[in-house]
Amino acid sequence: MALAVVIGALFYASAAQACDGKTAEGSACPPQLASKADPSRSASRAELVGPENCGWTTTMMAQRVLDEGAPWTYVGRLAPSAVVLPSKVAAPYTVGPDAGIYVIANEVLDSLVRSGATRSRVQVTGKVLEVEGISYFVPTVVTPASS
Repeated sequence: MALAVVIGALFYASAAQACDGKTAEGSACPPQLASKADPSRSASRAELVGPENCGWTTTMMAQRVLDEGAPWTYVGRLAPSAVVLPSKVAAPYTVGPDAGIYVIANEVLDSLVRSGATRSRVQVTGKVLEVEGISYFVPTVVTPASS
């Protein structure tokens, strides 16, 4: 019983310290502070994964890109994409030259969508990897980009 009280108190304290979407000055928190998103896990929102993709496959590819990929940073707007990849990896946005790099729908992208920042210029840092002719990008950190 005492252990449950201690764990509950620790959970409440850590949740209270998390950014709730606003800073003390009233401005929005940067997306990377809005949640403790795990870049290796698939997004949970159905509209990001889509009905024709697989959350498990998306998670596996995100982990592979994080393990084997090269560091990469993109500054700009994310372009929505309705392409269903043959790998069944969920990638609802593209970035890069000719919008040819598919952004994997992970928890970081999920928090970016929830904050509404996909409509703005952002700086997205993560890893990129080409697998069977498809370039995948896993975002790990997102910050607002200056104009």
